[in-house]
Amino acid sequence: MTMMDKCPSCGGPLSIYARRQSDGRLVCTSCGFVLEESPIDSGPEWRSFTEEDRTRRSRVGAPLTARVHDKGLTTYIYAPRSDIRARKLVAIQASLRSHGHKKLIKVLQEANRVAARLQLPSRVAETMARIIRQLQSLGVLKKNNINEYLAAAAVVAARIERHPLTMRDVAETLGLSEQDVWRAYRRIVTRLKVRVTTPPKPQMYVSKIASKLGLNGEVEALATRFTIMLARTGLAQGKPPEALAAAAVYVSSILLDQKRNQLTVAKAIGVTDATIRNRYRDIVDNFYIEVRL
Repeated sequence: MTMMDKCPSCGGPLSIYARRQSDGRLVCTSCGFVLEESPIDSGPEWRSFTEEDRTRRSRVGAPLTARVHDKGLTTYIYAPRSDIRARKLVAIQASLRSHGHKKLIKVLQEANRVAARLQLPSRVAETMARIIRQLQSLGVLKKNNINEYLAAAAVVAARIERHPLTMRDVAETLGLSEQDVWRAYRRIVTRLKVRVTTPPKPQMYVSKIASKLGLNGEVEALATRFTIMLARTGLAQGKPPEALAAAAVYVSSILLDQKRNQLTVAKAIGVTDATIRNRYRDIVDNFYIEVRL
């Protein structure tokens, strides 16, 4: 690659007017001046014609991940069917890779399954896997409580990463008791000394509620404005953020003529309609809402 910023012949910027030809030459497309005639090939020494060949021959891989027991650091041996020795090496390598880690492998497989069912983003799934690793090293996970701890770890990871996920949603999705999940949650926070310093904000739940109710972006935007105003005025302090978000969506749906009743909104987030009514009063009693017809 050339270190010049401009073509020495016409003065044009190389970032726009330079193009590498099929034979490796770097040519200015404005005047045709050859900038590099015999450049050094910085690519791999091997060639590949399929995606499978490229993946197999490449010496680099994905970044480290806590979702796999060896964090993704493994060696894959290519073994043709005709090479018996290579196939034996593959079997030995696979056995050595899992040796002494069978329990951790099974736990992380279950954690990945839970993360997939809850549709967690990769950052939340990574944090959840790190929590599970710590619990496994402390000997907390048992056969009779692993499901509750996996669910609780998902909630803890979501709160650390500020992802909108309620404990009720997790319990219902995984078919567990909310009290058991809450009990495991408290044990994780106490045992691992986890500090979730930033509580979830109400606006984090607006998009989820609006999507479940089939509301458009205008309702979502107005509800987000309501939740921000509640936080700025101090009315959101000490109140469940998901309930405030649900009340904001309920009010916005009425104002924009896409009304959903209180019971429907309450079921979308997992609260009671009485909670929606109480938080609804926080909005209509404290804000002046002008409706233009």
